[in-house]
Order: sequence, then C-alpha cells, then structure tokens
Amino acid sequence: MTFPRIAILFVLLLVGPTVLGQTKYDYLKSWSGAYPTYNKSGQRFFNLPEVREPLRKLLPNRIYFLLTRGHTKEGPLKLVRNYLTVLVCGSPKSYRCDNQTMFVMNLDDGSMYVAFNFDIADERRDFATKGNFSDLPSDVRAGH
Repeated sequence: MTFPRIAILFVLLLVGPTVLGQTKYDYLKSWSGAYPTYNKSGQRFFNLPEVREPLRKLLPNRIYFLLTRGHTKEGPLKLVRNYLTVLVCGSPKSYRCDNQTMFVMNLDDGSMYVAFNFDIADERRDFATKGNFSDLPSDVRAGH
C-alpha cells in the first residue's frame, strides 16, 4: 500500500463512526433555541417535510392547525436528551392561551408525540407515531 492509500484509510476509520452514528434528523438540532413559526430566518419548523408530513397523518385538522398556525404564543424549541420539544398555546376563538399543546420529536427515529390540552386532565388528547406520550421520560414531557 502506498502512503496516500494508508492516509485515506486512516481518515475513513476516524470519520466513519461519526458519520454512521448520525441520524437523518440530527440536523434538526440546529432548531434548538429557535421559535418554530416566528423566527428571523423566515423558515417554519412545522413546514419542514420531515415534520409536516407525519404530523398531517397523525393529527386531526383542527389540532394540526392549532399546533402549527393557530397559536397565539409559542416557546422556543428545546433539545432535551435527543428530543426536540416545544410548547405552544392558542385559541381558535380569541388571543388567549385556551389550548396548550406540547410537541415532542425523537431525533433518533423521527417519532412524534403531541399532547393537546396537556394541562387539563379531562380534556387532554395524546397523539403519537410510536407508543404513547406518557411513555416519554419525565424530563422530556416537562420540556426541560
């Protein structure tokens, strides 16, 4: 083997595990600290295809609207472990925070969890692409 081939093999051995250990959702970590809708970039987190498409299949239209556009207040996306979380609230009738919704996305596999009216026990509705919202670690469900 010549020196250039050995050097290329060495670089591949160093970089390979890092590249293989990443998921297709790792780039979404850059959204941590940004607001999903109202941000300086003009991009909307909920309009990204890997977020929008599973959410449209998972949620009824009204809840999808309240989560992605119908809210009056939203917090920044937070990275908790390897989950992106965000809390939004809004009302279809007023500018109050009548409906609090928490969105969680597992960046390992892209699974999504939504708890609508999560602060009102008898009105709470959970949606998940894998398992249940209640299966998430408590610090993830708390958003910190």
